[in-house]
Parts: sequence; structure tokens; C-alpha cells
Amino acid sequence: MFSGLLKAGNESVKLVPDFQFLELRLENCSCDGLTCKKLMLASDLKVGRSLISSRVQYLVAMLCLLLIATPVVADTADAEKAYDDGDYLEALNLWLPLAEAGDTTAQYNIATLYRLGRGVPADPSVSVNWYLRAAQHGHARSQVSLGRLYLDGTGVKRDVSQALIWFQKAADNGDVFGQYFLGRQYVKGIGVPQNYRQAASFFRSSAEQGLRDSAYELAVLYTRGEGVEFDQSEAVKWFGAAAHAGHVRSQFSMGVIYEEGRGVPVDLGRAYLWYSMAGARGHETGERNRNRLAPELSVQQLNEVRRSLREWRNRIA
Repeated sequence: MFSGLLKAGNESVKLVPDFQFLELRLENCSCDGLTCKKLMLASDLKVGRSLISSRVQYLVAMLCLLLIATPVVADTADAEKAYDDGDYLEALNLWLPLAEAGDTTAQYNIATLYRLGRGVPADPSVSVNWYLRAAQHGHARSQVSLGRLYLDGTGVKRDVSQALIWFQKAADNGDVFGQYFLGRQYVKGIGVPQNYRQAASFFRSSAEQGLRDSAYELAVLYTRGEGVEFDQSEAVKWFGAAAHAGHVRSQFSMGVIYEEGRGVPVDLGRAYLWYSMAGARGHETGERNRNRLAPELSVQQLNEVRRSLREWRNRIA
């Protein structure tokens, strides 16, 4: 989960580096732009020398920041391109000065390269150090990653309490993965008393923001009546949301739901469809169930399902 790097402006994590935010503010403001300032200074005859001087100093400072930002933007884009091209060492070399200067996204990316051993030998302890630097400055995804390393004892002595602290910090920042991992700990009772209701709360918050793993976990709780009242229709809703987002276990669960009529009418065609989707992603039981159901479907049903599968594959290709 979330093994990839974060990129500037990536909407899925809503990261916008400070220099980009500055540029957007200057471009979008109707009265703080350079042209507008020049007009104000030329037309306002009552402006005193000191005020004019302060405004000019402000403009010069802003222009200098923009000039400084330009190579940073280029470095970030070049690093991302190098990573996408598989040149991980070049990406690391481009991110390193940004990380040393305090760019938390670059720090996260370097930590991830060391964790995965891309461009450099895998070194969990170095990864921990970079995640920690970013996490201490509020970088939510680094807080989650650091929590996972503490939970697993990778690159650092295993410390469940520290893991929970970092998961909680990320969750407080609204991070869906922080909420997910807290929910998992409450389900399993690791480091905290087992509390399904609290787990359901974290899973729901995360699922409503689009995390398919949390949608699956919430659906499981509805099927068991743990932390929430048993509600098969809610389970179908959340399994379905996760399944449509490509969650394999949810796709298999939807197959079972339609084969056995759990909260929905029995529909072997839909069951075959969901088993097929799960099987295509490596779910062995899903593949066996698909093969078992095939003889029970008419030629027309099989053709309709196969057409739907082709359309689905084309959408995700």
C-alpha cells in the first residue's frame, strides 16, 4: 500500500509545495500583482516616500522568491521524470538538495527510495531518519510511513506506542491512511483495547474520502455486526464501492453476495462477473468459483458478462 512517491500537485494527496502556493497567490490576486502595483504607485500622489519604498521592497522580495522558485520547480519536475523513467539514483540526487533545504515532499520521497532500495541499497534506518524529518514538520504521509516502520520494527526498534502516536498525528491531519491504520489496531487490539466501534469510526471517515481498503474493512464490520449494527445492505454498499475501485477481496465478496443472495436477489451472472474480476487479479478462489458457475449460465449470459469484462478492462487499461 502507498509504496509510490508523492509528486508536487498530486491531487490524490493534495500536496502543493510552498513555492507553488506563492506563485498561485500572486497570479490569482487582482491587486497584488506587479502591474497593479505600478499603477498604484504612479497614480497615488499622496503616497509618502517611506510607503513607496516599502512597497518596492515588497515587490523586489516577491520577484526574488519567484526567481528562486523557478529552478526548484524545474528540479522537482526533473526528479519526478527521472523516477518515472526508472532512473532512481538521478531522482535521489535531484531531490536531495531540496530535502536538505526542508522540502518535506522531497524528504518523503528520499525515505521511500531507501525503504524500497531504488537507486540505492535498501537501508531502513536511513529511511526512518528521512521520514522522521518530514513527519516532525507535519507531513502526514511520512507520519503514516514512520508509524508502519515502528509497528513492524523495520529500521527501528519495534514500538507500538510510537506507531500509534504517528498514526494518530496523521489521522488528526485528515490522512486516510492514518485513519485506516488506527482502525486496524482497534480491530486487532494492538497497543489499544479492542474497540470495534472506534475502528468503524476511523474506517468510515477514511472510506468516505475514497480509501478502498477502509471501505472493505467497514463492510466486513457490517457483515459481522461488530462496532455497528448488522446491516447487509450497508455491507453491500461498501463492498461494492471498494470492488468498483479495484479491491480484489471486495470483488470476491461481491461474487459471494450475488451467488448466495445476501441482501440482494440471487444473480449468478453478476456473481460470475465479480468472481471473474477477482480471478483476473490473482484471487484463486474467485477463479475456481467462476469456473464452477460457468456451466450454470446460458450462452447469452456468458456473452453479456464477457462484454462487461472487456469494457471494464478497457476502462482500467
